[in-house]
Amino acid sequence: MYYARQCSYCSKVFYTYNDNQEEAARILYNGIKKHLIEYGEDDREYEFDEYPEKEENQMYYEMKEMSEPPVAGYVLE
Repeated sequence: MYYARQCSYCSKVFYTYNDNQEEAARILYNGIKKHLIEYGEDDREYEFDEYPEKEENQMYYEMKEMSEPPVAGYVLE
């Protein structure tokens, strides 16, 4: 299954393919957080500022599950 989530700052869509929802949430959180840091957006964004376990749990409930990858998404592995 594909799991996707928008960046909370720039709205780019990131996604991953995984059979395990918890692992998908971890990959999405880490990938989006890394993106925010690399592009200097982390200090302007407030949604991913808690400790990682809490944010991964939040990601689990907010990510979207889909059978096909998003058309304009960025893959995270």
